[in-house]
Amino acid sequence: MSKKVSDWAKIVRAQYMTLPVVLSIIGNALAYYEGAFQWGVAVLSFIGLMLAHMSVNVINDYFDFKSGIDQVVTRSPFNGGSGSIKDGIITTKATLSAGIALMAIAGLIGLFFMITVSWWLLPLILVAAFFIVAYSPKLLKIPFAEWSAGIGLGALPIIGCYFVQTGTYSWSALLVSIPSTILVHHLLLLNEIPDEKADRVGNRKTFPILFGKLATMNYYLILVLLMYLYIVACVIFHVFPVWSLVTLVTLPLVFKIFTLGSSKDKPFQPAQQMNVIHLHLTQLLFGLSFILGKFW
Repeated sequence: MSKKVSDWAKIVRAQYMTLPVVLSIIGNALAYYEGAFQWGVAVLSFIGLMLAHMSVNVINDYFDFKSGIDQVVTRSPFNGGSGSIKDGIITTKATLSAGIALMAIAGLIGLFFMITVSWWLLPLILVAAFFIVAYSPKLLKIPFAEWSAGIGLGALPIIGCYFVQTGTYSWSALLVSIPSTILVHHLLLLNEIPDEKADRVGNRKTFPILFGKLATMNYYLILVLLMYLYIVACVIFHVFPVWSLVTLVTLPLVFKIFTLGSSKDKPFQPAQQMNVIHLHLTQLLFGLSFILGKFW
């Protein structure tokens, strides 16, 4: 049984499941900040989000193998997929079936919320389903596809968690989702750098393929600095609580990531690792700032 559990953990890339945790915290924290929060809704929406994220990972593995990328990629804990099909843990057909099944279960949870909260959740679910299904086979073959990951895996989860708590969409949820959009965009952006040669096999148009490593790192730095300026501006204009300024403590990590990632001599993996830490810590602090803002 332990082997089966470990196999499935590899197939769904369980090590990446911390991202839905911090996204769920942000969406639910905003709802709590605005006076609408139920623990049962938070837990169920988190489960649905987790299943949807697993579905993305599994379907991505399927298309990576079918396109030939899986055969040539240099895999690490941060990029290159799970390698489950190549390693013989699961068949190609079973991978696709698992991805569809995970998406279907997440869809049932979404249906439950549509019935119990509002049918206006349907447009968000349809957009999320589009990103899940189209990301690997279609979207990665057009320029700037990293933004689809930023929106689909960064913004929509926050807006969705907020919606099922409040029963409405709001400008506040959209504005709060913007830093996560950039951070998740950057998670994909940097992880694509080691995959550049393999992604060319799949005819992908990732940012590193189109513009090279140095331009990618400069692009990373500019966008993430704009994100911090955005948070500060939203605090000044009372859109975010003053506690959101606590995210600035992660700013030094940005320059470390940029220095490591831009180096021609040092291995790239430490930059990827630090990027993951930066994303999670910044998101966690951002979510907690709304909980603290409820009291002070």
